[in-house]
Amino acid sequence: METAFADRVAVRYYDEAAGAVREILYRDYAADIRRMVGWLRRTLPGVEGRHIGLLARSGYPYAVALFSCLLAGAVAVPLNSEKSWPVLRDEMARADVTALLTDGSYAEREPELRQWEGPLLDIAAFARCTELAELAECADPGALALIVFTSDTTGRSKGVMLSQKNLFAPMRLFTEPFETMPAQLGWPEGYQPSSFSVLPLFHIAALTSLISWSISGSAINFCSDLRRFYRDLALMPSDVMAVVPTLLKSIHHDVTHGKAGRLGKLRLFTCGAATYDPQMLADLIGRGFTIIQTYGLTETVGDGGWNSAQDPAHLSSVGLRDPDMEYRLEDGELCMKGDAVMLGYYREPEKTAAVLRDGWFHTGDLARIDPDGYLYLTGRKQYRMVLPSGEKVSPEEIETLLGRCPAALEVLVREQGGRICARVFCRDGARDTVRAFIRETNRSLPLYKRVTAVEFSSQPLPRNALGKLQRG
Repeated sequence: METAFADRVAVRYYDEAAGAVREILYRDYAADIRRMVGWLRRTLPGVEGRHIGLLARSGYPYAVALFSCLLAGAVAVPLNSEKSWPVLRDEMARADVTALLTDGSYAEREPELRQWEGPLLDIAAFARCTELAELAECADPGALALIVFTSDTTGRSKGVMLSQKNLFAPMRLFTEPFETMPAQLGWPEGYQPSSFSVLPLFHIAALTSLISWSISGSAINFCSDLRRFYRDLALMPSDVMAVVPTLLKSIHHDVTHGKAGRLGKLRLFTCGAATYDPQMLADLIGRGFTIIQTYGLTETVGDGGWNSAQDPAHLSSVGLRDPDMEYRLEDGELCMKGDAVMLGYYREPEKTAAVLRDGWFHTGDLARIDPDGYLYLTGRKQYRMVLPSGEKVSPEEIETLLGRCPAALEVLVREQGGRICARVFCRDGARDTVRAFIRETNRSLPLYKRVTAVEFSSQPLPRNALGKLQRG
């Protein structure tokens, strides 16, 4: 990127201190990375192989630091800044983190961080450096380069070990469609699209977006904070945005309430992290938006499925399979094999052995593949409810059906005492409406799938950093 795209804009962000948008060219982006590599080598002797945590707000310094760790031969460990200090301290210990790159924002909220025994280093140190480090080719692309913790909705997170080979394996899947889509989207030949980055960089979807947009020579516009979403989008007009369900649902609400103009030229959404309501997707497509659904896990670097067809018949599918990966179903569970599959879980050989067998990664996702080759998720194996009758029911299937009730804002389904129970957060005064909707839905379901108990919550249901409902 230092030479091929030297004069293109690589990154934009709003500089709060200056009160203006800053643009970073690829030549300067590459130079800052080289400065940071040199600084790491001087500050942390023996940096190669050292595990370095990243704990900061997502943005340009974070992107520079991530690439710098990889190019310095260190192992980067992105950390979830929304977790409490006791949880992060445990993850850092389990990942053998010996140094931390931070911007100070987390310590303001969790001052105990300052008592941590390792060095706390400035994630933006490159700004004070002038020396450009010499870079060498990666000696072993298959070696450990990154540890990313899973966003488990039950139990303790696991540290997923990824190599540079893993990281770049799915890039063809992520970049090739954008070579054929410009005509469909009305982009002129040679147009440089830009991506509006709102997802946290400790999440695999944001990391892969960062890499794929950087190697394709496109621009990344960093949103400083979701609370400033529309301000930043107006200041940095963008074409594409990666979203999670809660974010797209919020955008859809704004679009259907006369606020589509605030999105400017943003017309393409890549949708990951969970399944989406096909009716909502169809409505957005009907309003001129383009939807790309993706499927993947941290353990596969986000690789798995890609659905760019705007066909209503396939909107509930997560897409076609990656031709560079192998797939098979075992007792309904999707298994994948290929270069994108992780090395394993760090320091957890038993958990690794449970999901990696003969090179096949057992995703834990229940799925089916239709005659056209489209992949459909039907639930998580670990959440599957086994009723006293022996029948197996996916809670996600029931949640999707009940989620179509306009009054039901959030729904969580679980087995309780041999019955299927729905916990619902709904609008004030709407409980009778929800009960009536559940009764009507039950009529279309087999007896064993019917919801026979309902609980109402006065508060939104607990979610993790990616907006996934917490279970258990």
